[in-house]
Amino acid sequence: MVDEIRRFRGEMIWDGGARPAFRALDGRFIDQHPADPEAYHLVLRKAAGQPIIACIAGAPLETLPESVVRNWNRILSDRLLDEHGVDESSVLEGARLVVAPEWRGRGVGQLMVLGLVAVGQAIGRRLLWGTPGTRQHQHRLLIAAGLQVREEYGRRYVPELADTLCVVAGDPNQVSPRARDAVAQVRSVVEQTLEAA
Repeated sequence: MVDEIRRFRGEMIWDGGARPAFRALDGRFIDQHPADPEAYHLVLRKAAGQPIIACIAGAPLETLPESVVRNWNRILSDRLLDEHGVDESSVLEGARLVVAPEWRGRGVGQLMVLGLVAVGQAIGRRLLWGTPGTRQHQHRLLIAAGLQVREEYGRRYVPELADTLCVVAGDPNQVSPRARDAVAQVRSVVEQTLEAA
């Protein structure tokens, strides 16, 4: 399953050659993210057995060999943990929200973000953080769910992604009022899936 997710992400991020690093010399699409082995992967398909149309990942911080947020600025990250009164075992690091082009602008990205928030709640996390892109306004989906852009980190352009990233963070248990009912619905599906795994 992770290989299929990596191929999907690679092809979507490659975007017809806009980001060449995501296509190997042999033509395969690939996006290997350091969080993949430890992450909870949320995948959306029209039906079982159909191609992936969207995905997002979230990994418990303490399991990661490296954290994108911590690597951005360790001192600020320590302050953020202190501000929320948590340690690494209370953090879920989100990564790689990817939606197929024909499904963008239809609420699919927001659904995936709500799913990630629901995973954070279901596994007892008190802080969700990540580094979404700003070019296609991914960060706004996280803001709508109740997270905040952490301006103290600044913004960082990543040439490989052809995007400017920011750091967002918030308590997954303190979702915005507009998102609360939707997260509760998604959480029931997430909990059923976790129990079945």
